[in-house]
Amino acid sequence: MANSEYEYVKREFEFDRRLPASNWIVVRIDGCHFHRFSKIHAFEKPNDENALRLMNACATSMLEKFPDIVFAYGVSDEYSFVFREETEFYQRRESKILSICVSYFTSVYGMKWKDFFPNKDLREPPYFDGRVVCYPNMKTIHDYLAWRQVDCHINNHYNTCFWMLVKSGKTEKEAQQTLKGTFSEDKNELLSQQFQVNYEDEPAMFRKGSSVYRDKVETKVKTDDYGNPIKRIRLAITVSNLDIIGPEFWGKHQYILQEGKYRYEYVKKFDDIRRLPCCNWIVVRISACQFDKFSLIHSFDKPNDETALSLMNASASLMMEQFPDIIFGYGFSNEYSFVFQENTELYQRNERLILSSCSSWFTSFYMMKWKEYFPSKELVQPPKFEAEVLCYPKPKIVCDYLSWRQAECHNRNQYNTCFWMLVKSGEDENKANEILKGTLSKDKNELLFQRFQMNYNNEPAMFRKGSCTYRQKKQD
Repeated sequence: MANSEYEYVKREFEFDRRLPASNWIVVRIDGCHFHRFSKIHAFEKPNDENALRLMNACATSMLEKFPDIVFAYGVSDEYSFVFREETEFYQRRESKILSICVSYFTSVYGMKWKDFFPNKDLREPPYFDGRVVCYPNMKTIHDYLAWRQVDCHINNHYNTCFWMLVKSGKTEKEAQQTLKGTFSEDKNELLSQQFQVNYEDEPAMFRKGSSVYRDKVETKVKTDDYGNPIKRIRLAITVSNLDIIGPEFWGKHQYILQEGKYRYEYVKKFDDIRRLPCCNWIVVRISACQFDKFSLIHSFDKPNDETALSLMNASASLMMEQFPDIIFGYGFSNEYSFVFQENTELYQRNERLILSSCSSWFTSFYMMKWKEYFPSKELVQPPKFEAEVLCYPKPKIVCDYLSWRQAECHNRNQYNTCFWMLVKSGEDENKANEILKGTLSKDKNELLFQRFQMNYNNEPAMFRKGSCTYRQKKQD
């Protein structure tokens, strides 16, 4: 596809989300529908040792294949893989890292099946899902792994009791009811008294899960001239079942999770620019923050202050002058939506620049025009606006978006008109809310007509329909 007229489909639409630099990357892989899978393949309950060893073998292969994985922890049908902090594995592209890890793990699981289940055929393909999470420092990585090991203990403790009860003759519902609300000591007592089982004597692999890492071991590398072995310390992949919650393990293995060493230029990696997709209509919706308080401080009329709405419209008009790529604006109350033309290259479609500049310009115009519309009112509190960027691939969807906002304008204004008429007539605000609770549009129209002799459709169109800002063709 290179150097062809069609290459734009890659250049403009394919985006790789790169994970932030100076973060530890954790890929957690989890079996999908493994309750069904384990039942079909008759895994032992609560733990099938061969199934767990197969998972450990897959994790070991992952560390052999991907040197940037420094630690793995697994329990049941789940495994977490910790990549070193400064890894540049696939340029830290999330989709690549996640898909390749899950795919390779699945592939190894299928290939090694016969090694652990020589007398069982693989009756259906195993498959796994996964997620990528970034953690900013070693403490959070330690806490993450501690969380998984605590989860291992809680789940295995419960499952051990549950399946002992089921095997003793109880139904699964009866076993669940027996264990409902029990604490750790209750489960230990149940195992001891009913089944003469000391939970601490259960295999450590069941209770603590499995840790896979490179351990320092003394290895013979050659012999000297006299036949004596020469040994060196080498790193060898090890599977162990031990406590990783406390400091003892990490104190002895400080080399596993080492902080990366960077030059100062690495900070540039954090500046990940998101470009909005090509051939999409961009909509920037700007809304005032805490406008109830702002309007109260500046004594805006309720339910609508025509001058305040005119100020919003004037700011929108200036936005269209400032940004020729805006082709349409729609606003009501304290919000305004701006539609940019489909092929705009404003700021090279950099989301952050579009978002920040639009909200800043709108705020500045609002401030500049304040005295023109409120000559007798001081601006007591600075207004502030938030913004979001939306992308729509078709003009019809843009039209539907604008229709949705106008429907929202109608719903809000009709409610607010009724609410403030009730309040002005003497009802307190809680009572007014109660009266309007669950009412439909026709109910509100009837309330306004019967109690206040007001026809809602005679209210100013700016209140009922909002305001549209656009360029109209005129003959010079």
